[in-house]
Amino acid sequence: MTETTDRTSADPVTVLLVDDDRDWLTLVVHRLREVAPDFDVYEANSPEGALDRLTDDVECVVSDYYMPGRTGIELLAAVRDARPDIPFLLFTGAGNEGLASSALSAGADDYIVKTSVDDSAAALATRVRTAVDKHRTERALAESEARYRTLVENVRDAIFVARDGGVVLVNEAATTLTGYDRAALTDGDIVETVVHPDDRGRVRDALDLSVPQSLDIRIRDRGGETRHCILDIDHVVDDGLPGTIGVLRDITAQVNHQRRLERERDTKEAIREILVRQSSRVEVAESFCRYIGSDPDTVAAWVGERTAGGGLDPLAVVGDESYLRAAGVFDADAAARRGSTEPSLTAFREGTTVVRAVGDAGGLDADTDVDADADTDADTADDADIDSDAPTTAPDDGWMAAAAADGIETAVAVALRHGGVDYGVLGVYRRGADDDRERRRFEELAETLGYALSTAESREALVADEVVRVRLSVRDADAGLLAVGDALGRDAEVVVHTVLPRGDRERYFVTVRGASEAAVTDALAGLDGVTPGAVTAGDGVVRAQFDTAAPSLGTTIADAGGVLHRVVVADGEATVIVDLPRRRPAGPFVEALAAAFDSVVMTARSHRTVESDIGASVLDGLTDRQRESLEVAYRTGYFERPKRRSAAEVAEAIGVSRSTFTQHLRAAQRKVFAELFDAE
Repeated sequence: MTETTDRTSADPVTVLLVDDDRDWLTLVVHRLREVAPDFDVYEANSPEGALDRLTDDVECVVSDYYMPGRTGIELLAAVRDARPDIPFLLFTGAGNEGLASSALSAGADDYIVKTSVDDSAAALATRVRTAVDKHRTERALAESEARYRTLVENVRDAIFVARDGGVVLVNEAATTLTGYDRAALTDGDIVETVVHPDDRGRVRDALDLSVPQSLDIRIRDRGGETRHCILDIDHVVDDGLPGTIGVLRDITAQVNHQRRLERERDTKEAIREILVRQSSRVEVAESFCRYIGSDPDTVAAWVGERTAGGGLDPLAVVGDESYLRAAGVFDADAAARRGSTEPSLTAFREGTTVVRAVGDAGGLDADTDVDADADTDADTADDADIDSDAPTTAPDDGWMAAAAADGIETAVAVALRHGGVDYGVLGVYRRGADDDRERRRFEELAETLGYALSTAESREALVADEVVRVRLSVRDADAGLLAVGDALGRDAEVVVHTVLPRGDRERYFVTVRGASEAAVTDALAGLDGVTPGAVTAGDGVVRAQFDTAAPSLGTTIADAGGVLHRVVVADGEATVIVDLPRRRPAGPFVEALAAAFDSVVMTARSHRTVESDIGASVLDGLTDRQRESLEVAYRTGYFERPKRRSAAEVAEAIGVSRSTFTQHLRAAQRKVFAELFDAE
């Protein structure tokens, strides 16, 4: 306040003097200019003249009371109409208390009785300066407050000002964040009204302290939704009184984003553990279901496996099975024949993702069928994977009534497919409303589960007592491997022994007959999409290593659920021998290969009994990396004397460090020797 007054007192003052006595007016104006040289004085001999001279630069009006046609108080009213806040002083020789009271009641800022010219001028200068300084200060404060309020109202964070235990000011952002109007926030206990019960004690303690505080808290808006906020508290003195300013920043979006990242990280870690530790189809399916079932909102989760006859058998179930039994899900063949709209059966039957919400009374609130091959990226605009034009089938009451009875509010079912092969369905039954992110998460889990089931089937096929052996003829230069054969010429024969996936490429280990080491080296170096590796000759054959880009024959076979036994490339044709699990039909497998390559023909199919018990048990006990390390070491001559490949070279071939390779190799050897020497 003092700084504002001192500053304004130094500025010039423009004052308008009004008096019908011209002589008196002239004398006072002359003397006033001497007493207050910083004054710029205008003169007017009548009320009408005063109104004409009342320009925007006039900061104070001083008027006589008795004037012809209009009194000073009447002039005051006219001035107030034009300039409501300008200081107005009544300057008259007829001084009495009644007149003074009337002037002040009418809105005059001061009342001055005329005396001598010198005294009148001095008194007038003092009163005018006081009135103008007060007006300037009030205007500056009003402008400052207006700017402050404008700033506060335009801040996106919620702001409140508290004094004496009560809130005296909140901005619009506070009402938007909390859902309460200003009266509700200022009239009651804002901590009790807004702050989450578990955080109220910390907030009250922070308000009682006299030092700045920053707290992570939760609030509950008027609709009952919990919001995560940062509360910054500072203590100030306002008009000589202590108060508190609080700034509440909504960080709910950031918290939810962080939680999603953590959940995705935990999901990836959990899935990685499942893929590493579990080997059989049943173990994989049970682990996925247990992971999904760890969410307290999950009522039941299950994996249904496609049978050889096209039906559906439960492979793994976690949670309450009563709904699945009551809805006929376990009786899939019969349910599918009668066209049940139960979500898992529908997703399995139609090869889609199905999301359905169950109403409070067992009715259907929503029915969404999603193309299982659609893009499930969270950034896909407008959820383009949802088939909004798909007809909604009228639901049967049985599964909905069973779902409602078990407290199920949302069902998400995703068809399990990998490499063009149908594996079954993943069904998840949950409490709570449908959430797009959760749906996408289940679709991603189902995609990984399809891959895991395919890998598990392939692993089981390696050690199965019975397999279906399929012989295929492939004629497609884009298959990579055939391009190598074509480059070597029709007299050369390429035999593939091992194929290792390397991201979007494959690493082949082959032997070549009918071509020299130089010819093989030149052929590999001259092919686009082929990266040559080591090439050596010995024992009448050339051993070679090379990488090919997609589309790759080995990856396509693995994705379709097959185990590559051998590939022989000769005379422009690849003869592919693949083992399939006994329960896997050969037709879908061949169709999957035909979708990737031209001219794929199945030339033979037979059931084969695996007689080597030792080999089967050894392979069953090795991890993928151990088996890979052992086989590549064997294929590349690591065990020969002298060694054709060192440990470092084999490690480079399989894309690991030397120490990692030797660890895997030794572990594999221990398991092989244990099976040979310790098995009963």
